[in-house]
Amino acid sequence: MLGTFRSVSTNERQRLADVGLMPVRDRACLRILYRYDVATTAQLTSLVYRRRQKAQTHLQRLYRYRLLERTALPPLERGGAPLVFRLTRHARKRLGYAPLTRGEAGTQLRHSLNTVEAVVALARAHPASGDAHPVQAWLSPYMNAGILNRIQPDALLAVQQTIGSGVLALEIDEATEHADVIVAKLVNYGWAIANRPGWHLLFLVPHETRLHWLRRRVASARGRAPRLAGKGWAVTLGAVQANGLDAIVTSLEPESAPRPLAAILDDARSRRIPTPIGSDAWLRLLAFGGVEDFDAVLA
Repeated sequence: MLGTFRSVSTNERQRLADVGLMPVRDRACLRILYRYDVATTAQLTSLVYRRRQKAQTHLQRLYRYRLLERTALPPLERGGAPLVFRLTRHARKRLGYAPLTRGEAGTQLRHSLNTVEAVVALARAHPASGDAHPVQAWLSPYMNAGILNRIQPDALLAVQQTIGSGVLALEIDEATEHADVIVAKLVNYGWAIANRPGWHLLFLVPHETRLHWLRRRVASARGRAPRLAGKGWAVTLGAVQANGLDAIVTSLEPESAPRPLAAILDDARSRRIPTPIGSDAWLRLLAFGGVEDFDAVLA
């Protein structure tokens, strides 16, 4: 556990606002935190508020309204300690959401933040292909339950570029799972995505050493499921943070050479919808309780 989430103190509480009368971006922010559990100020700046000062002002107001609680991460080398936000128990009740169980309440904080960080990086504009909002849909584990049978990716992303499209099943690897767990995942993914054109498994690992270890585990899965040649990939989280869709991904199988992530998303079918992640249309949809057209993007 990296920190203890805290709500605003009694002395700081402001009169509660009517959520239905809040600005669109604030309402969208609450919905995002419901879907994806936690996010930092920087992540919510990218997804919702566009400008850091605006994000800080709005998040502080939501905190004072007892709709958000927060904790601090360890300080950065330069600058202060980043703040992480999630919905309060009070907010979840007011918005009609189920309360978090003890097992869900922040025990996987770093894992959840790394998942959001990866999605934010991939959702950045991709000038090389002219796509302002390449990620069309983002399904969290509870949203993607059942789509791939027993497997629930940390995030399921539909990506559209001018050169083609694809669906990415993200697995955020913290180098803590043992070999038998990883092999079981590889086997399950081999069966789950074998007959899904344009679908790919992407492991995001903390360092190159873990990437090479992961590739060696693939041999243990051979013969137990369809191979992941051309469909299974790995990359460091740092490379994705720095380069987004231009990050160089390494195949889990030896037949495929490393290539930019954007280059593997070349399925001819269109997965473009009017509400891509980070767009104003997406924020309005979330603010008013709407749902994306997932059937169109997960074909």
